[in-house]
Amino acid sequence: MHEFEIIADYFVALTMGREECAELQDDAAVLKIPKGYEVVVSSDTLNAGTHFMKDEAPENIARKALRVSLSDLAACGAEPLSYQLNIAYPQRPQAEWLKAFTGALLADQKEFGVFCSGGDTSSIHGALSVSITVLGLVPEGKAVRRNGAKDGDAVILTGAIGDASLGLQALWKGQEKAYPKAVGRHRVPEPRIKGAALVCEHARAAVDISDGFLADLGHVCKVSGVGAEVHLGANGLAFSVEVTTALDTGFLTMEEALSGGDDYELVLAVPEEQVKKVLAGFKKLGFSPQVVGRFSSKISGVQVFNAEDEELPLKAVGWQHF
Repeated sequence: MHEFEIIADYFVALTMGREECAELQDDAAVLKIPKGYEVVVSSDTLNAGTHFMKDEAPENIARKALRVSLSDLAACGAEPLSYQLNIAYPQRPQAEWLKAFTGALLADQKEFGVFCSGGDTSSIHGALSVSITVLGLVPEGKAVRRNGAKDGDAVILTGAIGDASLGLQALWKGQEKAYPKAVGRHRVPEPRIKGAALVCEHARAAVDISDGFLADLGHVCKVSGVGAEVHLGANGLAFSVEVTTALDTGFLTMEEALSGGDDYELVLAVPEEQVKKVLAGFKKLGFSPQVVGRFSSKISGVQVFNAEDEELPLKAVGWQHF
C-alpha cells in the first residue's frame, strides 16, 4: 500500500464523516468553534524505545498516543474537540498493524467524544514516531493554568500514582505477571477527561502527571510562586496495592514512585472551602481522589514528609527529555 491508499483505507474512517474534514482530501480542516468558547491546543510525540516498547502492540500505542494528549485538555478543564495525527514509519506498515491501530483510535474516539481532523503519514530513518495535536473547548476565560495556586490551597490528586513507573519496571525486569494492573496503567493511561468540568469550575491551578508527581507539582509551585508540603500515610498520599507491595519488597523505591511519571492523574490546587465538593464530584465519576498536602507561601519547591512527619531526602524529581 502507498500513502494515499493507507489514508483512504484506514484513516478516513477516523474523521467519523465530519464535513469539516472533507474525507482528508484537503491538507487542512476547517473547524467550527462555538460562540463563547476558546480553543485549547496541546501536542505530544511518542517514540518507540523511549515512550513505548519497540515491540508494543499497535492498539496500545494508539491508545497511549491519544490519551496522553487528552490528559492535557483535562488539566486545563477543556472538553475534547478533535485531533491531528502524524505518524512516521521506519518501514511500510502492514495491513494488520494499521487495522489494529486505527481500530483502537476509533474506539477511544467514541469513548472520549473526539474525532480525527487530519494529519500526516511519512517515513523515517529511525524508530516509529507518533505525534498527536489535540484541540479542546473551554468557556471563554475559564481555562485552568498552572500559575494560580495560592497559599493554603489543598493539593488534590485525582487518583493513585506510581503505578505506571512500576509497570515499566516490571516490563524491563520480566515481572509483568506480578504487577498486571501497573503494567496496564503504563501501557494504556486513563485521562481524566470526565472530570474536566470539575477542574474548570473549582481548581485554581492544575497539571497532569506526565513527567512525575514531584516534577509536575513543582512546575505548579514555580509558576505560582508558592511551595507545597506533601504527606504520606493514612492522612495523606496513599498508593495502590501493587505499588505498596513493590515498595515493601524493594522492587520499587519511593523516589521512583513519586518521580516516575506516566500516571496521567491530575494534580489540582483547590481552595479549602471547595475541597469537599471537589472530592465528592470526583468520587461520583468513579475516581479515587485524595488530599495529599497543602500549598504554602512559606516554603519553596516540594517537600515530602513520611507518616512520622520526617522530611524525605529525595533527589530525583521526574523525567527529563534531555
